Amino acid sequence: MGVGMTSPAPTGPAGSSPSRRRFCLRTRVQFGLIAAIALATLLATWQFKMAGDSYQDAVAEELKLHAAVQEEARHVYADEAPLAFRVAAATTRAEALQALKDDGRLAASEFYLAEQEAVSLRHSAAPESIIGTDQYLDPRKGYDVPRRLAHQEERTPGVYRLSPDKTMAEGDSWAAWGRVSLAVAGAAILSALVAASVLRPESWRNPPSTGRPRRFLRGVDPIPQPATAPCAHRRGTWMHLLVVLLLFLLPLLQLAAASGEQRAQAEASRQALRLGAAIVASGQRQAFLAQAVTASQVADIHAAAREAAVLYQEDTPGAVHERAVAAAETRHASRLRLTAEYMGRPPGVRDGVSSASVVALRARPEDWPEMRAEQNRQKEAADAAGDRGLYLAAATALALVAEFLAAAFLESGRLSRMAWPTAIAALSLGVTTWTMLG
Repeated sequence: MGVGMTSPAPTGPAGSSPSRRRFCLRTRVQFGLIAAIALATLLATWQFKMAGDSYQDAVAEELKLHAAVQEEARHVYADEAPLAFRVAAATTRAEALQALKDDGRLAASEFYLAEQEAVSLRHSAAPESIIGTDQYLDPRKGYDVPRRLAHQEERTPGVYRLSPDKTMAEGDSWAAWGRVSLAVAGAAILSALVAASVLRPESWRNPPSTGRPRRFLRGVDPIPQPATAPCAHRRGTWMHLLVVLLLFLLPLLQLAAASGEQRAQAEASRQALRLGAAIVASGQRQAFLAQAVTASQVADIHAAAREAAVLYQEDTPGAVHERAVAAAETRHASRLRLTAEYMGRPPGVRDGVSSASVVALRARPEDWPEMRAEQNRQKEAADAAGDRGLYLAAATALALVAEFLAAAFLESGRLSRMAWPTAIAALSLGVTTWTMLG
């Protein structure tokens, strides 16, 4: 190397200068943050979609399950149980009069009528019905209606194995992962805000000119950089950055609001289905129990009337026999009351009945206001989430307008008009803050 000659500055690979490489790195970081936000948003969208599918599946399972509960309750308590109680009543009446049938014509006639009623009804019943077999018959208590209901449920085991609560929990798990993805996207947005605000050397702020045509996207700042903007444009660029990040943030909040609305709607639907099943199923059981208890009371009234009819008669063989029949009928009425309570008792899990049927059949009218209140609470939550999503969509529209105006005024250098996008962005931020806090 001759005297007075200097070595050329190192250019690195492909003749690129270090300042150019640093500037390209800055651009790549910006695009990397945007890609992270986009990927996290897409992942959250898919996860919330899976959560919504699970919520809808839970509603469908609830509908299928409680439709089966209502149908089986109607069949057992409205179709079979009344006839079974009549057979049980005739059988116990015949047993009560059997010891007196040889003492007089009255007892013999009543015994024969009761016995023939029980035998005829049982013989004419289908073999698979509750009175067509002795497997449900307790000689002292009557027919085991809850066990009959359990056997009816075993005909469709797949329906009663449905677990809407478990399906809802799966949806909640997907929604939790969706919120994790939203948190990742939020962290990327925060990183973009911080990175755009960090001061950098002058050589990083603008790409050195090489006199060659610039590649596509080289030198483009997809995220506004107030730290490298000229002093006159720095305040406007700051506002522009906040608007851009608000546009990144608002879709994330809308995703969360939509997921909350889906869950609340599903829960409200499930509560409505449960309430309807409880009213129908428990109503069938209560109606049967009330009819059976009334029948026992009528039997007691008949026994008392028969005893009163011969109370002041002379102690003739016929009067004595009739008093004995009245006493037997009184004992039968007491036993019939126990039969009514046994057959109409609320079922439990020990009877083999599904938990859904147990809850529905054991429900009482005083429980219904609380169930309605829970349904209304979930409906109000769904309405609130829907309103939240609507207001966030309005805030997004305002932020888009502010973004277009800010980009146009900054590009044209009309900084005096930046008050317009600033005011619109402030309105968008105010709507967002009011919506989230409200």
